[in-house]
Amino acid sequence: MKNFNVLGLCLLLSLLTSWAYGQKATVKGVVTDANSKEPLPATLRILDTEGKLVTGAGADVLSGEYMISVDAGTYKMTVSYIGLADQSFDLELAAGETKEVNVEMKEEDNLMKTVTVTGSKAGTQLAKNTVSIDVVKPTLVDNTNATKVDEVVDKVPGVTVVDGQANIRGGSGYSYGAGSRVLILVDDLPFMSADAGFANWRDIPVENIEQIEVLKGAASALYGSSALNGIINIRTAYAKAKPVTKFSLFQTSFVQPSSRKIPSVYNPDTMVEVSGQAWWAQDSISANLTDDGGASYYDTTFTPQWLAGPRGYRKPIEFGASLAHRRKIGKLDLTLGANGFYKDSYLAGEYERKLRANANVRYRFTDSLNVGANINVNFGNSSSFFLWNNSNYYLLARERRYIDNASFVTYPGSVTESVTSRINVDPYLTYFDRKGNRHRLQTRIYYINNENGNNQSNSSTLYYGEYQFQREFKQLQGLKMVAGLVGQYSAAQSQLYGNAEYDISNYAAYVQLDKGFLTDEFGDSKLNFSFGARIERNAITSPDSILVSVSQPKIENPEPSSVEAKPVFRAGVNYELTPFTFLRASWGQGYRYPTIAERYITTFVGDPAGLGLEIRANPELESETGWSAELGIKQGFMITSNWKGFVDVSFFWTQYQNMMEFSFGGGDTAAINRITLGGANDGSTPVFFQSANIGNTNIRGAEFSVMGTGKIAGVDMNLLAGYTFLDPRFQDFDERQQLLSSNDTTNILKYRARHTVKFDAEAFFLKENNLSVGLSVNASSSMLAIDRVFQDLVFSDNDYERYGPADVFGIGRYRQHVNSGEYVNLSARIGYRHAFKNAEGEEKWGAKISVVGKNLLNQEYTLRPALVAAPANFTLRLDFDF
Repeated sequence: MKNFNVLGLCLLLSLLTSWAYGQKATVKGVVTDANSKEPLPATLRILDTEGKLVTGAGADVLSGEYMISVDAGTYKMTVSYIGLADQSFDLELAAGETKEVNVEMKEEDNLMKTVTVTGSKAGTQLAKNTVSIDVVKPTLVDNTNATKVDEVVDKVPGVTVVDGQANIRGGSGYSYGAGSRVLILVDDLPFMSADAGFANWRDIPVENIEQIEVLKGAASALYGSSALNGIINIRTAYAKAKPVTKFSLFQTSFVQPSSRKIPSVYNPDTMVEVSGQAWWAQDSISANLTDDGGASYYDTTFTPQWLAGPRGYRKPIEFGASLAHRRKIGKLDLTLGANGFYKDSYLAGEYERKLRANANVRYRFTDSLNVGANINVNFGNSSSFFLWNNSNYYLLARERRYIDNASFVTYPGSVTESVTSRINVDPYLTYFDRKGNRHRLQTRIYYINNENGNNQSNSSTLYYGEYQFQREFKQLQGLKMVAGLVGQYSAAQSQLYGNAEYDISNYAAYVQLDKGFLTDEFGDSKLNFSFGARIERNAITSPDSILVSVSQPKIENPEPSSVEAKPVFRAGVNYELTPFTFLRASWGQGYRYPTIAERYITTFVGDPAGLGLEIRANPELESETGWSAELGIKQGFMITSNWKGFVDVSFFWTQYQNMMEFSFGGGDTAAINRITLGGANDGSTPVFFQSANIGNTNIRGAEFSVMGTGKIAGVDMNLLAGYTFLDPRFQDFDERQQLLSSNDTTNILKYRARHTVKFDAEAFFLKENNLSVGLSVNASSSMLAIDRVFQDLVFSDNDYERYGPADVFGIGRYRQHVNSGEYVNLSARIGYRHAFKNAEGEEKWGAKISVVGKNLLNQEYTLRPALVAAPANFTLRLDFDF
């Protein structure tokens, strides 16, 4: 009887279990990316008819598979993955039923949900970042005919690119091509030259860009020394399910600059009209007026031909072509690109001939393991324009009219010709272990060889390696950690550094922690904290004796082996006040170690026998530190159900200690006071610059930006606009700082504008958006402070009795009467694309013709002293895609 009771009880339990299981239903499937077809670890939620959460699960990180068991009934299932549009499905589930629902996730059209990786080295929605990040899509690169990435980055609010050097929110001035507080990344890897810390924008494949992310503020805790002022991360495109081939070619022509009125050199009270700035439109170029009333002339026998102008210079023109191809071949992802560029500049004597090719390959052995390599090669020759030949005395031609070619003609000896070879190879490996942790190894070898004239040749090789580990601790309520080890070694040799060899190394360890709190009913956190820390060691090994000045013998190196280590930290918080309102606050330390060029560069710009600019080494230059803080709010809005955007308002404060900048006289007040115009002319007291620690500084300001995309009244429209206000000052403004500035009474840092405005809008018309029309405005207030030598010193003595105050470089007179850096650059573009289809109506290929006009107001202005911006120019571009 006892055995019978036990048997009966087991039978009853079995029946109850079968009955209970029979009331359950199962939903299963696979979640993939609609474009790449790769599996996604998406989040799935089951909601009841009232929208309340019943249960949820996450798809497998490796396979994208999921399985959810619920009671029979009516439900809604939502599927979400960061950066992709949410998907929802209505479910009718019967008892015991197993329903298969495979999900393909498509791109999100909500800008607030755009995924960025720069802020945390892991995917984060744009709205939930604890720091300011702006995103630029590749359409803006193509539609504005940006031949280099810096041309489109300059459209981002708060970002200014001066002569190839980027600064964010006034964090940098102008440093003559050495050192940068903005770190340029390509696919999350540093892309700066080993010796000078300078970005070679022409190397970046503009034809294969997926997204550009601009982080504003100190990011040294994650990215190291060069990220003191921010990050520009260019993420290249990978192959997706459908193969893509693009081919483009363009040609740019320049118009003549507008004439202008200035005070006469004979009578400053009389205004005279000056024309003829376009040297390429003249039959000859006359030289400066002389003190005895005469004039000297260049070769007047030359007759311009189709592409040639006076003195043998080529007339200004640009043209180029690019090719991009992306496709999947089984488990192999292949991306190829090529670019050819030809330029004869509107700046006489400057030219560029470049040919670049790149290949990105990635092989997926399994869903958890892939390896790849990015390869980029760039060869060419060029010349660089550094200093104009404007000597203040506007040229008087034989027919007694005022002309001025000198603003667009180089100062003798200041053009440097170069034959360049640059190659980088970037192998990498990504592996997901069984617990879903991500392991990533990234490496780079970057070789640069510049065979330059004027004794300025240099070569360098950079070796970079980074191991990164990402893990989510579910037992700690979703704490996410990114940690890594970094090693970088560079070897450089250059005539610029006294024909000596230098080694620089960097080793670092970092960790970033992100944690969410106050989760909503769907499990999404409303309050997010982030914390980062980094310990970094830098070292430079240099010769025992070094050259400080080209006019002096070598000296004993005061510090042939320099080693320094510092920790840096950052913290941030983001709170989702409403589904469309996000508040953020962040604070981050910065640290920048001097580059080889900043400490040891020794060269001369101009004619050593006459007046020129000498660059001197400073082996005792010290590193700079600082911090950056920000308060901001990002508010989403919707004009129509199909046009969404956000407004972002932020207040920022950056502080530097021991700030490094190239300064006239190196900041040595005794050396500055010894320099006279007469002595500079005969070489007894050379005008020199030197990288120096100029003191402690504060940069405070505010920024307003707006970004949107979608349809308004049936018209697709994209918008990116913003205004930035700066208040950049010395913490202690004393006599020493006054001697380093162009204004003895105003406390403002050099080469900054207080006000900048950026605006870009584009609209698409006709049935398939065939017609596009765009308008762009970049505007800036005047550059109040520049190096004292350019404006004050040149008026000091040796004034010409007949023609007025001496102005050796013409910069002071130009800033006073023509332009001091203020400008409104208005550009516009229009394009038409036609799709060629087969008999079934499927598109086979497309062709687009575009016209882009830049500086349509034809305003003459200087980007920096002695460098005039391009006059009005027009580009005709053809694009083909297959």
